Amino acid sequence: MASTAPAYQDLLSKHCPAVIRNKAEHKRHLAELERLFHQPSLTAAEQRYSELLAVLIEDYEKRSFPLKSKSDPIDVLKELMAANRLQQKDLLDVFRHKTLLSEILRRKRPLSLDHIRGLARRFRVSPEVFI
Repeated sequence: MASTAPAYQDLLSKHCPAVIRNKAEHKRHLAELERLFHQPSLTAAEQRYSELLAVLIEDYEKRSFPLKSKSDPIDVLKELMAANRLQQKDLLDVFRHKTLLSEILRRKRPLSLDHIRGLARRFRVSPEVFI
């Protein structure tokens, strides 16, 4: 590690990586990391430097683009219905009875496995969004 320290210090002084605070810095760090990834091999110093860049990029992305917590299946269904301008009657191929869908949308009844499969096929999404 002692032999990589001067080379690593040189990389740090040349590129001055720091906590990313805006899109321009994010873009610059990403470009630098991508450049390193496309090299056929990395020195130990470049490897350490790429790890630092990855940590800085990940930190910025977590702060700037937080993932929403898992969505509620009924909310997902309502959103898909609204986005596709569908009414309850339009989903009779999945639910068979309008009253059943009404009860599900009011959270009086849960989605069954058959409903989940049918909705996934109907909206061309993963069944996981309804679980």
